[in-house]
Amino acid sequence: MQVGIGIKYCGGCNPLIDRAKLVCEIEKALPPEYSLTTESSSNPWDIGILVCGCLTACVEKPEIRNMARQWIFVAGNSVDLENITEEKMAGVIVKKIFVLK
Repeated sequence: MQVGIGIKYCGGCNPLIDRAKLVCEIEKALPPEYSLTTESSSNPWDIGILVCGCLTACVEKPEIRNMARQWIFVAGNSVDLENITEEKMAGVIVKKIFVLK
């Protein structure tokens, strides 16, 4: 069974983390039945990852929330409001994906 995971990026105006590197690390750590996409569709993603480079998380808006059934929020050096070092973020996010699935 394929699990669709949507990626929504902030504008990147003040990043504290390397957002693209983080998403690449997540993608490498996931099994093949998990697919990442930035393409939106009429159907919500199973899981969405909001990847904001700073703590402001400016794209966390109602219209964005409707794009996925469940969300993982990255804001600067935090995942779902928990401070995480950048080196550990991908692993923490992958574990959260498995729990949400």
